[in-house]
Amino acid sequence: METKSFSKKEQKHINRLKKRIEGDPRDSFAAFELVQILAAAGRKEEAFERCRILSRLENLPPTILEATAKFYFENKQFEDAKPLFERLAEEFPRRALPRYYLGRIYDQMGRLNDAIAEHQKAIELEPSSAECYYRYGVTLARNEQGEEAERCYHKAISLDRAHAKAYTNLGLILDLKGDEDAALRLFRKAVQYNPQSAEAHFNLGAIYGESGQHNRAIKEFRAAIALDPNSLEGHFNMGLSLYEIGDLDSALEAFKKVTKIDHSHEEAQYYLGMVYFRKGVYGKALKCFQQILQNNPENPTILYHIGVCYNRMDQPKKAIPPLKKVTEIDPEDGKAYYYLGVVYDKAGQSEEAKANYRVADEKFQKSERRSETA
Repeated sequence: METKSFSKKEQKHINRLKKRIEGDPRDSFAAFELVQILAAAGRKEEAFERCRILSRLENLPPTILEATAKFYFENKQFEDAKPLFERLAEEFPRRALPRYYLGRIYDQMGRLNDAIAEHQKAIELEPSSAECYYRYGVTLARNEQGEEAERCYHKAISLDRAHAKAYTNLGLILDLKGDEDAALRLFRKAVQYNPQSAEAHFNLGAIYGESGQHNRAIKEFRAAIALDPNSLEGHFNMGLSLYEIGDLDSALEAFKKVTKIDHSHEEAQYYLGMVYFRKGVYGKALKCFQQILQNNPENPTILYHIGVCYNRMDQPKKAIPPLKKVTEIDPEDGKAYYYLGVVYDKAGQSEEAKANYRVADEKFQKSERRSETA
């Protein structure tokens, strides 16, 4: 976030707040208002320092104590938030809120057993809270307790029929279990109740894509990207669906967007190469595949496509080394032997071509026999 300059009016108000705090260091309301102003202006470090001074005060009003704890939490300062929520839990033992936040903090810290204990306390104190059950489910899922997490999400939905995130997470569990129809219904519910959620649109798009409903998938991915323009997975998965329906120009733009956001995204780089390949732009396809090869020099799929690109560019001699390497990495790849035969033939090396065609035939026949006995 960029640092914002204060107007004369704002600076005057800030000076008044500072003067109030200097006159009475225990004026927590002025102190927290100053924290909020600094944070909104992008001056986070200054805001955190003011918060630390404020946090050390004894007998803070409950509203300020809670607001300060939430401020730390929302800004991912979990170590600073934790003692404040512990104070709230001690001062208000019948309130679920501090236990709920402590559960989330422990979850973020990876202390899942502690998180589970806090979520259980929150539910005991507020058994009608859908959000408490939802967050308990999140932690249970992270702790690889899928069945228990599933029950929590069902409970959250029974308490709040519009809890979009509970629908989403329950859908993810059912999708992993192979129940795509149920997952699809849940993801639709998530979008229905929270149409402004990029995650909800993305998950719905993903399950449409998995089931081959690519036009529907593209619609949902576009909605997700409109809400989160820098979503790598949104652009990438939309690119996959566009590629599958043959809209290569649009797929190209989607994969380009991914590689622009993340230069190291090899899957996007691969599909970018495949789009160029299918469009017949073999020089650009070759560059994409060669870039991937720098980090994966033993990747037979990439080596094969490099060989094919060279052949399509009428450079059969350059196609031979990568294709030979494929046969060394995977001696059972009949397709690589066959294509070696093609490029040797094109290069005028007929004996080598015949030898590779023979090996290719043997590999194909062997593969067919395996298929028949399987």
